[in-house]
Amino acid sequence: MSGLAALAAHLAYTAPEHRRGCTAGWEVDYRTNTTVRENSHSGHACPIGEGDKSACGHGDEYRALTVRIYCPKCGAATKLEAELPGTPMVYDTARLGMGIKPRRVGQVWIHQGPPPRLGILCDPPGDPQWYLVARHNALRLVAEDIVGVVEPATGPRGGAAYTVSYDLIELSPPAPGGRGTPVFQRHSRLDGRFFPNVTAAARWLAEHSPVPAEGGQAT
Repeated sequence: MSGLAALAAHLAYTAPEHRRGCTAGWEVDYRTNTTVRENSHSGHACPIGEGDKSACGHGDEYRALTVRIYCPKCGAATKLEAELPGTPMVYDTARLGMGIKPRRVGQVWIHQGPPPRLGILCDPPGDPQWYLVARHNALRLVAEDIVGVVEPATGPRGGAAYTVSYDLIELSPPAPGGRGTPVFQRHSRLDGRFFPNVTAAARWLAEHSPVPAEGGQAT
């Protein structure tokens, strides 16, 4: 569905918390190592081996990832552990589609997404996969900040153009104490509306997207 990649790149991240009164920065390190499961039934889940555990070709050896996030000043720390499907790639902010300084257009900010294709050595020229349009210039956005998403498209006459997705709603039922999955329910391409450039699309979104009430979500 349109815009979901842009939302996934910016929303629902959780930040570790310092102890009261601490404003220091975080130290972040990660480690990968090969480890072995205690036995073939020690929690390894593979669709291939649902009926026959021996059918799974992954074996009991796997790559483990450990991430440590800690504050040398206040002592707060978070440790994350996961199993890797393969060797992790090292990205930069341009490839992740987050962490890049946004560009202001009127009363909104355009957050640039990742390049057209995530190559191993280099990326081909061309428009990013999407541009997230938000009401604020913030490192951590929330659903109420999102105005819409601008995406490259082919216009009605076959030329380069852009479409927008907007009107953010919560689609799936939220977990207890949580929120539902955010999706866009309106897409300009369905109405045959295209834009000549990203700036024009962002300005249109700013004019046609309702501003959420204080402390609430747009309706």
